Amino acid sequence: MSGGLAPSILGVPAQRAAFEHARQLQDFAAAQGFDWPDVADIWAKIYEELDELAAGIANQDAANTAEEVGDVLFAVTNLARRLGVNPESALAATNQKFIVRFEAMERSAALDGVALADEPIAAQIARYQRAKQLLAQAAAFDPPRTSV
Repeated sequence: MSGGLAPSILGVPAQRAAFEHARQLQDFAAAQGFDWPDVADIWAKIYEELDELAAGIANQDAANTAEEVGDVLFAVTNLARRLGVNPESALAATNQKFIVRFEAMERSAALDGVALADEPIAAQIARYQRAKQLLAQAAAFDPPRTSV
């Protein structure tokens, strides 16, 4: 730059949504040339952060565990950015998918006369897998609606 100050990462506005803010920070850094050469490098960083998270958990270090969870989320957000996926939208879609599946579990348990909270986790996981399969089958037979 001739005579002016270089742009600063401090100019990236903080967002209410942390994933969006992380993506913007990473976009800024990438524009300055601070970016992994390819996606394989980002995967390696994710695995490194997961190993550090596992160590924090094993050491029962709550502060380090929280820090490492943040690092994992930041690294995964960077992967999403590089793949052209909006992490906020992707997580919102996954949340909705989970809601639908869990609601199906609740209905299934109610039909069986069982309180879901009283079932052992293995039974809950099996019920979740059944709900997932049934919903996938239903989606295959329910083509998207188009307006005429």
